[in-house]
Amino acid sequence: MGMGFPLDRRNDRLLPADWRGEVFVCDIDRTYLATRFSSLRGLASIPFEFAIDKQDIAGMVVLLKEVRRGPGQESRSSPLYFISASPAQLRHVIQRKMLLDGLEFDGITFKDWVGVLSELRLKRLREQLGFKLTALLAGRRELPPGAEEILIGDDLENDALAFTLYADLLAGRIPERKLEAILTGHGVGYEDAVAIREAAVALGPGTGRVKRAFIRMERHGRPEAFLDAFPGLVGCHGAFQMAIALWQLGSISKSGVLRVARDLYDRRWTVETLGDRLRDCCRRGLLDREHAEGLRQALSVERLIPEGLELPEVDHVWAVAGNREPGRPWTPLRHL
Repeated sequence: MGMGFPLDRRNDRLLPADWRGEVFVCDIDRTYLATRFSSLRGLASIPFEFAIDKQDIAGMVVLLKEVRRGPGQESRSSPLYFISASPAQLRHVIQRKMLLDGLEFDGITFKDWVGVLSELRLKRLREQLGFKLTALLAGRRELPPGAEEILIGDDLENDALAFTLYADLLAGRIPERKLEAILTGHGVGYEDAVAIREAAVALGPGTGRVKRAFIRMERHGRPEAFLDAFPGLVGCHGAFQMAIALWQLGSISKSGVLRVARDLYDRRWTVETLGDRLRDCCRRGLLDREHAEGLRQALSVERLIPEGLELPEVDHVWAVAGNREPGRPWTPLRHL
């Protein structure tokens, strides 16, 4: 089945059909890199951009390396793919930046700006929901049924809605007849909405699943903005909270969490800030009491949180949200 939205894809690692495990899919703009090119103003700066000039988001390089390593002492080389709304002309620059950062990855999907411009559908340059869903579905077609995806994005380009809709599509929690109306209601072009529906139908419900989705909060100040999508989708104040939640999931090691915290401390995060982030994770139930106490002790030994830091109990509203029935749609009702 053809995909409507123009993509520029590269997959350097085709997994065998019987492969099972976690696959990570991460956004680039404002998730891994601090620069943004998914705008006409950003496009004008492309000829002047070099890999060494790219600034990574604090802690994210270390976090992605831990994701790649996995929970053990020896690296399991977890599959790691990237998606970027930036033009494909930046591929060599971004891949060079990843090389400089020592970041291993298995493929990147870019928005095909040339394809968009050649069809004179300029709205697609700024429309992100249709692009992200198309890119995710295209990637899913190349994954084995046993792959469980963990998605990482930000709150600036509709990543949260794209992730929850995608998870619900794979799980069959959104009726096929409603999908086109939902997408066009959120600004996706009709032809792209039809192509997304056809791609989802071709995959069929139950073809893989999204294990968890994480959003790096930049526009939203409080994680309560994502409460109605919890626990499937988790809003995070940066790489440290993502690392904590991924450790609880068994995706990275406790030592990996400490390495992320150390990187942030070296970038002038204060022990008070790290302590507040840990307390907030406890408040929202992102880790159980045993994990929380073990991490508090380890961070205290490394002097990365204030001495004698007390951890709160889980807030009732978050405890209720965390125990929602598994079959409930991740996408908030206001978007359906």
